[in-house]
Amino acid sequence: MAEAASPIIEDEEERTHEYTDSSLLKRLVGYLLAYRKLFAIDVILVASDIALAIAAPFVLRQAIDVDFPSGDLQALGVTSLIYAALQILTWLSAYGSGYVMSMMGQSAVYKMRQELYQHLQRMSQDFYDRTASGRILSRLTNDIDKISEFLAGGLVDTFAQLFVVVAVGIVIFTVDVQLAFVSLAVVPILAVTTVLIRIRMRAAYRRTRKTISSVTANLAESISGAKVTKSFAREDVSGERFAELNKADYQSNVDASRPSSLFFPVVRFIGGLGVFLIIWFGGVRLIGETLTIGTLILFIQFNDQFFRPMLIITNFYNTVQSAFAASERVFSIMDTEPTITDATDAVDIGNIKGHISFDDVTFQYVENRPVLVNFSLDIRPGETVAIVGDTGAGKTTIVNLLNRFYDINSGSIKIDDVDIRRVSQKSLHSAIGLVLQDPFLFQGTIKDNIRYGRSNATEEEIIRATEAIGARTVFENLEHGFDTQVGERGLRLSEGERQLVSFSRALLANPKILVLDEATSSIDIFTEHIIQRGMKALIRGRTSIVVAHRLSTILSADRILVLDKGRIVESGTHPELMAKGGVYYSLYELQMRPRVAHSPTAG
Repeated sequence: MAEAASPIIEDEEERTHEYTDSSLLKRLVGYLLAYRKLFAIDVILVASDIALAIAAPFVLRQAIDVDFPSGDLQALGVTSLIYAALQILTWLSAYGSGYVMSMMGQSAVYKMRQELYQHLQRMSQDFYDRTASGRILSRLTNDIDKISEFLAGGLVDTFAQLFVVVAVGIVIFTVDVQLAFVSLAVVPILAVTTVLIRIRMRAAYRRTRKTISSVTANLAESISGAKVTKSFAREDVSGERFAELNKADYQSNVDASRPSSLFFPVVRFIGGLGVFLIIWFGGVRLIGETLTIGTLILFIQFNDQFFRPMLIITNFYNTVQSAFAASERVFSIMDTEPTITDATDAVDIGNIKGHISFDDVTFQYVENRPVLVNFSLDIRPGETVAIVGDTGAGKTTIVNLLNRFYDINSGSIKIDDVDIRRVSQKSLHSAIGLVLQDPFLFQGTIKDNIRYGRSNATEEEIIRATEAIGARTVFENLEHGFDTQVGERGLRLSEGERQLVSFSRALLANPKILVLDEATSSIDIFTEHIIQRGMKALIRGRTSIVVAHRLSTILSADRILVLDKGRIVESGTHPELMAKGGVYYSLYELQMRPRVAHSPTAG
């Protein structure tokens, strides 16, 4: 029987990056070392805690072997006070260490999350084409949270416990060599057990990070596509898919719990075996009067101090394995360089005139499937060029390449005779205003979203921008006017209102080049008329590229280009193309004839 396909989708970045435990640990510790002052304070507090903890059994031995037999109550009182003082100081140092460690860990996690977010902002469009948004969210939330448990939850303390183990090991040899060897006889058993269980735990936790990522990705997709799911009555199918992924996540966590659940009691058992050996061999020597009862109790206490850190380390080990699996996924993104980068000598595009030229451009998204082949186009400063054509003709590709969301395979794209690969991406994008078919609005008010085009714009400038395109009245008629909350992705507004916000935002940014990528295809006729009236203000004095689905919006364009399979097959004004009776004429007739036929004045 063929094995069922796994519902978990592998990430490309994970396949291209491999990390060793030592490299992951080095990078994670590096985030802590960025806060050296806090680190130094914590080291002092931890060292104090270790020294105080080791001193306590010696004080107890003093009481048992010296003060009790002598009957000296004054000496016993002093010894008791010293022991109590050690316990208070131990508590204070442990509290201070825990607080400082948590502060340092949270600062490191904050820094890591900021770096990851900023790196994501630098990533090229092709990264987002191949990476589901839910998986990215999982890195910023689930994976960073697991790393937070590691950095803020006891990394330094765990290292301190290792020092406790070493310190105790050294001290017991100074007290009694024979009993020290007896105490440490179980360590090889512990070492072998740790290695065997560790291998299983790492693989198990790596899978849990993948399964929760798939759950998050599916959840994000389901929320975004809820309307489509309902319209096709596919709730059951969607639920089954989520249940499949959720079950895989459940199973991966159950699998991970098996080795981790085994590890903790095994360590406790081995520690108990160590106490048994101390009691047996120490008891024999106590009966033979070659060992004092105080020294025997001291070794039992040191055995606890030796294996209690082992339990802490064991308990923290689950966090370590989960954090390492999470950090692999976070660092895989951080180590993925954007495919589109600024040249080392990139310059600011400066104040441009807006002359655009595509010279013999060839481009393909997928190998051996070119979208543009030897494509050339020259747009004069201030000219409005409309681009029409069937789906897949290459219209949006021209927009993507002009904005340098992708790099061309050959040829060149120039603005004012300067290749766009020689200018910084930030200055290039600042010079181009882009209005998309599906405008994206951020949480906040209408005013906030318009101001996104220019953060220092005044309210008067915002109102003038909306008035220029005829949208002021539309916004003022809303219940809260310009202070209306748009909701997530602007869903509290109609499609037309969202597009008017997008147009206002572009006008406020005042770019020298304006690109409208089917910006009117999803709005109603009433809003289209508003935008058409404001279009002249929007494109006045700018070089404009209008990718159009509705031909009624481009009748006054200086030039109309008809694309077919990445090539310009017709070019001219609306009257010129209509006179030719070619492809544009057919498109226009096909789109406009139904309107004429149903017009009340027709016939």
